Amino acid sequence: MFGLEWDTFETTLRWLGITSLLTFFISLALIPWLISRLPVDYFVRPHPFRHPFSAGSGLFFPLWFVLRNIAGVVVLLAGIAMLFLPGQGILTIILGIALMSFPGKYRLLFALTTKASVQHSLDWIRTKTGHPKFIWRSDVQR
Repeated sequence: MFGLEWDTFETTLRWLGITSLLTFFISLALIPWLISRLPVDYFVRPHPFRHPFSAGSGLFFPLWFVLRNIAGVVVLLAGIAMLFLPGQGILTIILGIALMSFPGKYRLLFALTTKASVQHSLDWIRTKTGHPKFIWRSDVQR
């Protein structure tokens, strides 16, 4: 098949299995920690987009902006991979988007978190980590 030897496939499959297990266990530890650090009203309050090179931001903000977006992209890609591999794919995708900064990010987050099952999962994790549940748009509109 494509001129590749079985040893190459075996090595590749072994590394994919190890990577899959590592991302699964890292996500089990990291996702609850990140979700517990979000403010209770994170999914209902407006968040204005700040351009990284806006006046008065100093030198630290652009560096933080770049590093946070790189981390967000890595977490987002891990979440997409977890849709097919073991792990919490949807929650990881939401966290990856939450880490990044781009215009329209909160509209996307609001759209992804409108499903009751996603809200329940996020609230369950917060409850298990000893934090209050999130406030959702449906709670505010009542």
